Amino acid sequence: MTNSLTLVTGGAKSGKSVFAEQSLQDDARVCYIATGVMTQPDPEMQLRIKTHQKRREAKNWVTEERFKQVGEFVASSQYDAYLLDDATMLNTNLFYDWAIEFASSRHLELDDAIDQMTSDEIAMVSHLIFEAWESIISALQKTSQSMVIVTNETGLGIVPATKQTRILRDIYGQVNQRLAQAADHVYFVVSGLPQQLK
Repeated sequence: MTNSLTLVTGGAKSGKSVFAEQSLQDDARVCYIATGVMTQPDPEMQLRIKTHQKRREAKNWVTEERFKQVGEFVASSQYDAYLLDDATMLNTNLFYDWAIEFASSRHLELDDAIDQMTSDEIAMVSHLIFEAWESIISALQKTSQSMVIVTNETGLGIVPATKQTRILRDIYGQVNQRLAQAADHVYFVVSGLPQQLK
């Protein structure tokens, strides 16, 4: 397997995860990095996780559930390839991990704290998330490992109604642009049909 970074984007239920999984060789030593880490009971999320797990049952892949310090994990590991599914959830979890501490330090409810975030505070949390991705990209380059990253294409709809969703939409879009820039191959999946963009 050649060393490369592949980005697979698309809308919800577009078939992007299935395509990403199928793009990896069956005999490869693959580490599946699951970023949808459950911190509270969520029946819908549990169903999504079980669906993904069922598709991987026949594959001899190692699963690593994490959204923090992914770059450090990759740097200290050695697999033929990683499948990170997905970038959007990693961004979301890192954002709320920071936002919960931010709200607690100001003795505010989470939604109120996010609504009161200044442009400097938005820039700060965005920078922390971007740094996490730079760490992942750097780890791949230094260790000559390959990764397929699945992400959601979130910029095709209307402007979100709330400040919270606008902040996240902007982070998602900026991270996707950086990943596409760093990637050797980029695919956009529409209704199960992958279109190669790069």
